[in-house]
Amino acid sequence: MNFLHRATYVLLLISFSVFFSKAQDLHFSQYYFSPLSLNPANTGNYKGDYRLFGNYRSQWRSLDKGYNTYSAGGDMNFFPKNINVSPGIIILSDRSAQNLSVTKILPSIAFHLKFAGFKLHAGIQPGMVIKTIDFYKHSFPNQLNWNTGYFDNSLQNTETNVSQRFSYLDLNAGVAASRRLGKIEPELGFAMFHLNHPKESFLDNATNKLPTRSAFNLAVNYYYSSKLIFKAHSLYGFTTRANDWVSGVNVEYILAQDAFFTNSVFAGFMWRDGFKTNFDAGIITAGMNYSHYTIGFSYDVTFSQLHTSVNSRGAFELAFIYRAKSTRLTKKVLPCERY
Repeated sequence: MNFLHRATYVLLLISFSVFFSKAQDLHFSQYYFSPLSLNPANTGNYKGDYRLFGNYRSQWRSLDKGYNTYSAGGDMNFFPKNINVSPGIIILSDRSAQNLSVTKILPSIAFHLKFAGFKLHAGIQPGMVIKTIDFYKHSFPNQLNWNTGYFDNSLQNTETNVSQRFSYLDLNAGVAASRRLGKIEPELGFAMFHLNHPKESFLDNATNKLPTRSAFNLAVNYYYSSKLIFKAHSLYGFTTRANDWVSGVNVEYILAQDAFFTNSVFAGFMWRDGFKTNFDAGIITAGMNYSHYTIGFSYDVTFSQLHTSVNSRGAFELAFIYRAKSTRLTKKVLPCERY
């Protein structure tokens, strides 16, 4: 590869990295098992004292340079003066094409209340994002070794306006609401990300700023019987230049149930698409709930134009959740006769 091709490759990679970050945040197909990255209002939105969770996604492993995403976090419920307040944190790490790495450290806090039969939630999530690109994986024009005629990336690249690492503050917020209506329990959420429009670029003199990304999610549980639950869910997110739509249905079969936990198995199918774009992927899901634990698996089958390069192979995901029991006492009023 000659010097012009090398320089062009590096510039295209940096430009693509900036554009990709504007178009799409880190995401999981099983987004409902990554509650704090879905919506800050989901912090503490469960029954229990505390919750721990983690996710792993490996995409396009058949390519030489695929994508790997990890997340881990937790949240807790407190009730000062009988007000439900929930702090939490999620840490996400992503490595793209073995060169671009992204780390997000996102603490959050949410408030919950019940009103007229509705469960209402609101949350805010300020955090830090760190992005790094490995210059040693590339060669710059000034790294041409004139003695050998080859590029040597161990030499100084002498680039003055390109940084290998940058960081910025990020601000997200969201709301959610749900209500049980007989056998149906719908939940609607809305979140906005990058509310502070942070500057994001490896080029020191660039003025690129992240646009706000909005995301709507809808989930509907239909309790068909004491043993069978149908769970439909849909997520639509968009920015000024890109959109993403993931929807699907899980069928859950209950094996046993007590006052705190439900033991069950579930399986389903999802699809990923975007309005005015080609069908992207079909997603097979399966998992189980046992005592404190939830484990979910999914596999993306690629249907986009990339399917010929990856033999229709997509992404594998593993999700894990641990939820503790609730020790909060529920007050009950018992009627009695007065004498």
